[in-house]
Amino acid sequence: MTYQSRGRSIFEVVLAICFVAFLVGFITVLCIGNYFRAKRAQERQRQRREAKQAAAASAGGSNTMDGRGMHGGSKVGGGNVDYEAPVLPQAGGAPGRLL
Repeated sequence: MTYQSRGRSIFEVVLAICFVAFLVGFITVLCIGNYFRAKRAQERQRQRREAKQAAAASAGGSNTMDGRGMHGGSKVGGGNVDYEAPVLPQAGGAPGRLL
């Protein structure tokens, strides 16, 4: 069985190929641009992190990574916890019923 053009002219076929090529090229350019944007953002983040660590080291020689995490809470098992988990309100309805 051979390919049949189904009534399309050569102009329509070339136009469809050009349209598909444009779409593929456009998406490729977007992906490449996004990759380089993310790469630059990652580099800026690394530089900020290094500057912050250098400033903390020169400020008092104390280590900021002492196990307290990002938000400065107590260490696990330390007793004095700065963070309390939120309490969900009770749903009005039969006890033990989810919805």
